[in-house]
Amino acid sequence: KKQALKGAPSGSLFLAEQQTCGKGRLGRSWVSPPGTGMWFSVLLRPEVLPRNIAATTLLAGTAVCGAVREVTGCDVKIKWPKDIVAGTRKISGILTEMNVTKGCAEFAVVGIGVNVNSTAFPEELRDKATSIFLETGRPVRRIALLQEILRRLELLLKENACGLGASFLEQYKADCVSLGRQVGFRHGGVLMTGTAVDISPEGELIVRLPDGSLQTVLSGEVNIQGFYGSSMTP
Repeated sequence: KKQALKGAPSGSLFLAEQQTCGKGRLGRSWVSPPGTGMWFSVLLRPEVLPRNIAATTLLAGTAVCGAVREVTGCDVKIKWPKDIVAGTRKISGILTEMNVTKGCAEFAVVGIGVNVNSTAFPEELRDKATSIFLETGRPVRRIALLQEILRRLELLLKENACGLGASFLEQYKADCVSLGRQVGFRHGGVLMTGTAVDISPEGELIVRLPDGSLQTVLSGEVNIQGFYGSSMTP
């Protein structure tokens, strides 16, 4: 973000071998030991951001998911909207932060963390996190994976510049592990549960409530029972 404010161009890439204060959604810490994973951010300015800026994280998640499968053979899925999971444990997280001036997006920073060659996690994370190495038993050449993620992200941004296309949504739904499952979320401060049934053209999660009505979830914590060692309480 500091480099963006100094005028760094769209598409600028920033990588770290280690993060000492890595963070995820809601300020949670992200464990990123040296030399084992990929911790990087991509700067995007309005000329490349999709019309629906909120969809940027879905596009990034799809890029990561496809690249991990292509390069490593690891069977990963997407937990809406953009967590990449192997089974019920997280392998990659994405955090998109916007800088808005006078109601218009000046730039977005897409931060991506991928647990690539990690061999172990702290005890409190073992039910929540995994790595490509732990899932496949094979080390991964990180630069090849990074190149494929960036290639896919650039292509998806171009293809969905005017909105999420039908082909993208079809692929996203096929990869989304949230659909068809019982989920818990908060709406207006109230805990609600239901079955995730669809993804809207804007990338929102559509949940069928116990009374049969549909609730659109725009953002926020959506929990799936059994994922990340969680119950249905967000």
